[in-house]
Amino acid sequence: MLERHRGLAVLLVLGLACESSPSRPAPAASPDAGAASGPPPANDAGAATLECTPGESRGCQLDALCSGQQTCSPEGRFGTCDCGDAARPGSGIVGARCTVDADCDGGGTCLAATSDEYFGAGGPAGGYCTRACNTDSECAALDSESVCAQLGTLGGEYCIRRCLSLAADPGEAKCLNRTDLVCVSAAADGDELFDGRRQAGYCAARCGSDEECPAGRVCDAELGICTAERAPGLGIGARCTLDQNCSSNRCEERDDEGVGVCSALCVLGALSGCGYGRAPSSRDAACLSPLVSAAGFAEGPGDLGLCRELCDTASDCERAGEGWLCMPINAGAAEYFGRSGACVPP
Repeated sequence: MLERHRGLAVLLVLGLACESSPSRPAPAASPDAGAASGPPPANDAGAATLECTPGESRGCQLDALCSGQQTCSPEGRFGTCDCGDAARPGSGIVGARCTVDADCDGGGTCLAATSDEYFGAGGPAGGYCTRACNTDSECAALDSESVCAQLGTLGGEYCIRRCLSLAADPGEAKCLNRTDLVCVSAAADGDELFDGRRQAGYCAARCGSDEECPAGRVCDAELGICTAERAPGLGIGARCTLDQNCSSNRCEERDDEGVGVCSALCVLGALSGCGYGRAPSSRDAACLSPLVSAAGFAEGPGDLGLCRELCDTASDCERAGEGWLCMPINAGAAEYFGRSGACVPP
Protein backbone atom coordinates (compact mmCIF):
# COMPACT_ATOMS: atom_id res chain seq x y z
CA MET A 1 0.00 0.00 0.00
CA LEU A 2 2.82 2.42 0.76
CA GLU A 3 4.88 1.73 -2.35
CA ARG A 4 5.54 5.04 -4.12
CA HIS A 5 3.23 5.51 -7.12
CA ARG A 6 4.37 7.50 -10.14
CA GLY A 7 2.92 8.41 -13.50
CA LEU A 8 -0.44 9.78 -12.37
CA ALA A 9 -2.06 12.27 -14.72
CA VAL A 10 -1.87 15.63 -12.99
CA LEU A 11 -4.06 18.71 -13.45
CA LEU A 12 -2.30 21.86 -12.29
CA VAL A 13 -4.98 24.36 -11.39
CA LEU A 14 -3.25 27.67 -11.96
CA GLY A 15 -5.27 29.21 -14.76
CA LEU A 16 -8.60 27.51 -14.08
CA ALA A 17 -8.96 26.56 -10.46
CA CYS A 18 -10.80 23.28 -9.92
CA GLU A 19 -14.15 23.49 -8.20
CA SER A 20 -14.77 21.18 -5.30
CA SER A 21 -17.98 19.77 -3.95
CA PRO A 22 -19.97 22.58 -2.28
CA SER A 23 -19.63 20.83 1.08
CA ARG A 24 -15.86 20.38 0.67
CA PRO A 25 -14.23 23.58 -0.58
CA ALA A 26 -10.94 23.50 -2.42
CA PRO A 27 -7.90 24.60 -0.38
CA ALA A 28 -7.59 28.34 -0.11
CA ALA A 29 -4.10 28.12 -1.62
CA SER A 30 -5.43 27.09 -5.03
CA PRO A 31 -4.44 29.88 -7.44
CA ASP A 32 -7.09 31.84 -9.25
CA ALA A 33 -6.05 33.62 -12.43
CA GLY A 34 -8.93 36.04 -12.15
CA ALA A 35 -8.23 37.16 -8.60
CA ALA A 36 -6.36 40.28 -7.65
CA SER A 37 -2.65 39.74 -7.21
CA GLY A 38 -0.33 40.80 -4.43
CA PRO A 39 -0.75 41.44 -0.71
CA PRO A 40 -3.37 43.77 0.75
CA PRO A 41 -3.04 47.38 -0.50
CA ALA A 42 -1.13 49.95 1.50
CA ASN A 43 -2.80 52.93 3.13
CA ASP A 44 -1.73 56.52 2.64
CA ALA A 45 0.86 56.28 5.40
CA GLY A 46 2.53 53.36 3.63
CA ALA A 47 1.60 50.75 6.26
CA ALA A 48 -0.16 47.57 5.22
CA THR A 49 -3.92 47.69 5.64
CA LEU A 50 -5.18 45.51 8.48
CA GLU A 51 -6.78 42.39 7.10
CA CYS A 52 -8.73 41.76 10.30
CA THR A 53 -9.64 43.27 13.64
CA PRO A 54 -7.23 42.23 16.44
CA GLY A 55 -8.85 39.48 18.48
CA GLU A 56 -11.24 38.50 15.70
CA SER A 57 -11.55 34.75 14.96
CA ARG A 58 -12.48 32.82 11.84
CA GLY A 59 -12.44 29.28 10.55
CA CYS A 60 -9.01 28.18 9.38
CA GLN A 61 -8.21 29.10 5.79
CA LEU A 62 -4.75 27.54 5.47
CA ASP A 63 -2.88 25.05 7.65
CA ALA A 64 -6.52 23.91 7.60
CA LEU A 65 -6.18 20.26 8.50
CA CYS A 66 -9.00 20.50 11.02
CA SER A 67 -12.15 22.56 11.48
CA GLY A 68 -10.32 24.88 13.85
CA GLN A 69 -10.06 28.63 14.34
CA GLN A 70 -7.38 31.24 13.77
CA THR A 71 -7.23 34.52 15.66
CA CYS A 72 -6.26 37.96 14.43
CA SER A 73 -2.99 39.22 15.95
CA PRO A 74 -2.44 42.77 17.30
CA GLU A 75 -0.73 43.48 13.95
CA GLY A 76 -3.95 42.71 12.10
CA ARG A 77 -2.92 39.35 10.60
CA PHE A 78 -4.56 35.97 11.13
CA GLY A 79 -2.33 33.48 12.93
CA THR A 80 -1.88 29.74 12.45
CA CYS A 81 -4.74 27.31 12.87
CA ASP A 82 -5.66 26.29 16.42
CA CYS A 83 -7.24 22.86 16.20
CA GLY A 84 -8.01 22.73 19.90
CA ASP A 85 -8.87 19.41 21.49
CA ALA A 86 -10.45 17.89 18.39
CA ALA A 87 -11.74 14.36 18.76
CA ARG A 88 -9.28 11.70 17.65
CA PRO A 89 -10.91 8.46 16.55
CA GLY A 90 -9.12 5.46 17.98
CA SER A 91 -6.52 5.87 20.69
CA GLY A 92 -4.60 8.57 18.82
CA ILE A 93 -1.37 6.60 19.33
CA VAL A 94 -0.43 5.59 15.79
CA GLY A 95 0.95 8.60 13.92
CA ALA A 96 1.54 10.68 17.06
CA ARG A 97 4.70 12.76 17.44
CA CYS A 98 7.63 11.22 19.30
CA THR A 99 11.38 11.22 19.79
CA VAL A 100 11.75 7.99 21.82
CA ASP A 101 9.63 4.88 22.39
CA ALA A 102 8.53 6.15 25.81
CA ASP A 103 6.61 8.94 24.03
CA CYS A 104 4.28 6.34 22.47
CA ASP A 105 1.50 4.98 24.69
CA GLY A 106 0.44 1.35 24.73
CA GLY A 107 3.90 -0.03 24.14
CA GLY A 108 4.27 1.65 20.78
CA THR A 109 7.54 2.16 18.94
CA CYS A 110 8.85 5.53 17.83
CA LEU A 111 10.16 5.90 14.29
CA ALA A 112 12.21 8.96 15.17
CA ALA A 113 13.35 11.67 12.79
CA THR A 114 16.90 10.58 13.56
CA SER A 115 16.24 6.96 12.54
CA ASP A 116 16.62 5.24 9.17
CA GLU A 117 13.64 2.88 9.48
CA TYR A 118 11.10 4.78 7.37
CA PHE A 119 11.43 3.53 3.78
CA GLY A 120 14.77 2.14 4.97
CA ALA A 121 16.22 5.57 4.24
CA GLY A 122 15.40 8.05 7.03
CA GLY A 123 12.91 9.13 9.65
CA PRO A 124 9.63 11.09 9.73
CA ALA A 125 9.87 14.75 10.73
CA GLY A 126 8.48 14.97 14.25
CA GLY A 127 8.60 11.19 14.66
CA TYR A 128 5.83 8.64 14.10
CA CYS A 129 4.43 6.37 16.83
CA THR A 130 3.74 2.85 15.59
CA ARG A 131 4.79 -0.76 16.16
CA ALA A 132 6.03 -3.59 13.97
CA CYS A 133 3.18 -5.82 12.78
CA ASN A 134 2.13 -8.79 10.70
CA THR A 135 -1.65 -8.32 10.66
CA ASP A 136 -4.19 -5.48 10.80
CA SER A 137 -5.62 -6.88 14.02
CA GLU A 138 -2.31 -6.29 15.80
CA CYS A 139 -2.53 -2.64 14.81
CA ALA A 140 -6.19 -2.32 15.76
CA ALA A 141 -5.29 -3.48 19.26
CA LEU A 142 -2.97 -0.47 19.55
CA ASP A 143 -5.14 2.02 17.65
CA SER A 144 -8.39 1.15 15.87
CA GLU A 145 -7.62 3.77 13.20
CA SER A 146 -4.53 1.95 11.92
CA VAL A 147 -3.59 -0.87 9.56
CA CYS A 148 -0.48 -2.97 8.96
CA ALA A 149 1.50 -1.94 5.88
CA GLN A 150 4.98 -2.09 4.45
CA LEU A 151 6.98 1.11 4.47
CA GLY A 152 8.42 0.85 0.98
CA THR A 153 10.50 -1.92 -0.51
CA LEU A 154 13.31 -1.39 2.00
CA GLY A 155 11.21 -0.86 5.11
CA GLY A 156 9.50 -3.39 7.38
CA GLU A 157 5.79 -3.71 8.15
CA TYR A 158 4.41 -1.21 10.65
CA CYS A 159 1.08 0.10 11.89
CA ILE A 160 0.10 3.15 9.81
CA ARG A 161 -2.67 5.62 10.63
CA ARG A 162 -5.73 5.66 8.38
CA CYS A 163 -7.42 8.78 7.03
CA LEU A 164 -10.05 10.04 4.59
CA SER A 165 -9.23 12.45 1.77
CA LEU A 166 -10.81 15.88 1.20
CA ALA A 167 -11.73 18.37 3.94
CA ALA A 168 -12.01 16.90 7.43
CA ASP A 169 -15.33 16.86 9.24
CA PRO A 170 -15.61 18.80 12.52
CA GLY A 171 -13.63 17.01 15.22
CA GLU A 172 -12.12 14.51 12.78
CA ALA A 173 -8.45 15.38 13.43
CA LYS A 174 -7.30 14.13 10.03
CA CYS A 175 -3.81 12.64 10.38
CA LEU A 176 -3.92 14.00 13.96
CA ASN A 177 -3.89 17.55 12.53
CA ARG A 178 -0.18 17.24 11.77
CA THR A 179 1.14 19.39 8.91
CA ASP A 180 4.18 17.08 8.52
CA LEU A 181 1.90 14.13 7.67
CA VAL A 182 -0.16 13.82 4.49
CA CYS A 183 -3.25 11.76 3.70
CA VAL A 184 -2.42 9.59 0.68
CA SER A 185 -5.77 8.57 -0.82
CA ALA A 186 -6.48 5.52 -2.93
CA ALA A 187 -6.53 7.76 -6.00
CA ALA A 188 -3.20 9.39 -5.12
CA ASP A 189 -1.75 5.92 -4.60
CA GLY A 190 -3.01 4.82 -8.02
CA ASP A 191 -5.40 2.18 -6.66
CA GLU A 192 -8.74 3.82 -7.53
CA LEU A 193 -10.18 6.55 -9.73
CA PHE A 194 -11.23 9.85 -8.15
CA ASP A 195 -14.88 10.90 -8.45
CA GLY A 196 -14.98 13.83 -6.05
CA ARG A 197 -15.96 11.84 -2.98
CA ARG A 198 -13.86 11.07 0.09
CA GLN A 199 -11.58 8.05 -0.19
CA ALA A 200 -9.78 5.91 2.34
CA GLY A 201 -6.08 6.58 2.66
CA TYR A 202 -3.13 6.46 5.04
CA CYS A 203 -1.10 9.10 6.88
CA ALA A 204 2.40 9.21 5.44
CA ALA A 205 5.37 11.31 6.52
CA ARG A 206 5.85 14.43 4.39
CA CYS A 207 8.34 16.99 5.71
CA GLY A 208 8.13 20.45 4.18
CA SER A 209 11.61 21.86 4.80
CA ASP A 210 14.96 21.24 6.48
CA GLU A 211 13.83 23.18 9.54
CA GLU A 212 11.45 20.32 10.42
CA CYS A 213 14.37 17.87 10.61
CA PRO A 214 16.89 17.47 13.46
CA ALA A 215 20.38 18.96 13.22
CA GLY A 216 22.51 17.20 10.64
CA ARG A 217 19.53 16.00 8.62
CA VAL A 218 17.70 17.40 5.58
CA CYS A 219 14.19 17.01 4.20
CA ASP A 220 14.28 14.63 1.23
CA ALA A 221 12.12 16.15 -1.52
CA GLU A 222 11.19 12.76 -2.97
CA LEU A 223 10.45 10.63 0.09
CA GLY A 224 9.28 13.40 2.43
CA ILE A 225 11.44 12.21 5.32
CA CYS A 226 14.55 13.42 7.15
CA THR A 227 17.71 11.90 5.70
CA ALA A 228 21.44 12.22 6.29
CA GLU A 229 22.26 13.44 2.79
CA ARG A 230 20.54 15.66 0.26
CA ALA A 231 19.53 13.96 -2.98
CA PRO A 232 21.21 15.30 -6.14
CA GLY A 233 19.19 16.96 -8.87
CA LEU A 234 17.50 20.18 -9.87
CA GLY A 235 15.07 22.21 -7.75
CA ILE A 236 11.47 23.28 -8.24
CA GLY A 237 10.90 25.25 -11.43
CA ALA A 238 13.92 23.87 -13.29
CA ARG A 239 13.73 22.52 -16.84
CA CYS A 240 13.74 18.72 -17.03
CA THR A 241 13.17 15.85 -19.42
CA LEU A 242 13.44 12.95 -16.96
CA ASP A 243 12.23 12.45 -13.39
CA GLN A 244 15.84 11.74 -12.46
CA ASN A 245 16.82 15.30 -13.44
CA CYS A 246 14.97 16.59 -10.34
CA SER A 247 15.95 16.19 -6.68
CA SER A 248 12.31 15.27 -6.04
CA ASN A 249 12.31 12.66 -8.83
CA ARG A 250 9.27 14.42 -10.33
CA CYS A 251 9.39 16.03 -13.77
CA GLU A 252 5.85 17.28 -14.45
CA GLU A 253 3.95 18.96 -17.31
CA ARG A 254 6.01 17.51 -20.13
CA ASP A 255 5.24 19.08 -23.51
CA ASP A 256 5.13 17.35 -26.90
CA GLU A 257 8.92 17.42 -26.99
CA GLY A 258 9.19 15.76 -23.60
CA VAL A 259 10.37 18.89 -21.78
CA GLY A 260 8.85 19.45 -18.33
CA VAL A 261 9.38 21.27 -15.06
CA CYS A 262 10.69 19.98 -11.73
CA SER A 263 8.04 19.85 -9.00
CA ALA A 264 7.68 17.97 -5.69
CA LEU A 265 4.98 16.46 -3.53
CA CYS A 266 3.68 18.52 -0.62
CA VAL A 267 0.83 18.89 1.88
CA LEU A 268 -2.07 21.02 0.61
CA GLY A 269 -3.07 23.72 3.08
CA ALA A 270 0.23 23.62 5.00
CA LEU A 271 2.38 26.73 5.16
CA SER A 272 5.64 24.80 5.40
CA GLY A 273 6.50 22.93 2.21
CA CYS A 274 8.40 22.78 -1.06
CA GLY A 275 11.66 23.35 0.78
CA TYR A 276 10.50 26.41 2.75
CA GLY A 277 9.64 26.64 6.43
CA ARG A 278 6.99 28.69 8.13
CA ALA A 279 8.75 32.07 8.08
CA PRO A 280 11.48 32.32 5.43
CA SER A 281 12.73 35.75 4.35
CA SER A 282 11.76 34.83 0.79
CA ARG A 283 9.70 31.89 -0.45
CA ASP A 284 10.29 30.76 -4.03
CA ALA A 285 7.91 27.78 -4.14
CA ALA A 286 4.67 26.67 -2.48
CA CYS A 287 2.11 23.85 -2.46
CA LEU A 288 -0.48 25.25 -4.87
CA SER A 289 -1.94 22.40 -6.93
CA PRO A 290 -3.85 19.25 -5.93
CA LEU A 291 -2.20 16.08 -7.12
CA VAL A 292 -5.61 14.49 -7.70
CA SER A 293 -8.28 16.31 -9.72
CA ALA A 294 -11.11 15.15 -11.97
CA ALA A 295 -14.37 16.44 -13.44
CA GLY A 296 -14.27 19.78 -11.66
CA PHE A 297 -13.38 18.29 -8.25
CA ALA A 298 -10.05 18.16 -6.43
CA GLU A 299 -8.57 16.84 -3.21
CA GLY A 300 -7.98 19.36 -0.47
CA PRO A 301 -6.40 20.28 2.88
CA GLY A 302 -4.11 17.59 4.25
CA ASP A 303 -3.97 15.72 0.91
CA LEU A 304 -1.11 15.47 -1.56
CA GLY A 305 -0.33 18.50 -3.68
CA LEU A 306 2.36 19.61 -6.10
CA CYS A 307 4.82 22.46 -5.65
CA ARG A 308 4.88 25.43 -8.00
CA GLU A 309 7.58 28.06 -8.40
CA LEU A 310 6.46 31.46 -7.05
CA CYS A 311 7.11 34.88 -8.56
CA ASP A 312 6.25 38.56 -8.52
CA THR A 313 7.25 39.18 -12.14
CA ALA A 314 8.06 36.86 -15.04
CA SER A 315 11.77 37.56 -14.58
CA ASP A 316 11.59 35.70 -11.24
CA CYS A 317 10.78 32.44 -13.07
CA GLU A 318 13.71 30.16 -13.75
CA ARG A 319 12.43 29.58 -17.28
CA ALA A 320 11.58 33.19 -18.08
CA GLY A 321 13.91 32.97 -21.07
CA GLU A 322 11.62 30.29 -22.52
CA GLY A 323 8.57 32.53 -22.28
CA TRP A 324 7.24 31.38 -18.92
CA LEU A 325 4.78 33.81 -17.31
CA CYS A 326 4.03 34.97 -13.77
CA MET A 327 0.30 34.36 -13.29
CA PRO A 328 -1.42 36.06 -10.32
CA ILE A 329 -2.64 33.79 -7.54
CA ASN A 330 -5.59 34.63 -5.35
CA ALA A 331 -5.12 37.37 -2.77
CA GLY A 332 -5.37 35.01 0.21
CA ALA A 333 -2.63 32.72 -1.10
CA ALA A 334 -0.51 35.72 -2.09
CA GLU A 335 -0.65 37.14 1.44
CA TYR A 336 -0.06 33.72 2.98
CA PHE A 337 2.96 32.78 0.89
CA GLY A 338 4.34 36.29 0.46
CA ARG A 339 4.46 36.30 -3.36
CA SER A 340 1.91 37.58 -5.84
CA GLY A 341 2.08 34.92 -8.55
CA ALA A 342 3.15 31.49 -9.77
CA CYS A 343 5.24 30.57 -12.80
CA VAL A 344 3.34 28.93 -15.67
CA PRO A 345 4.32 27.83 -19.18
CA PRO A 346 3.50 30.13 -22.12
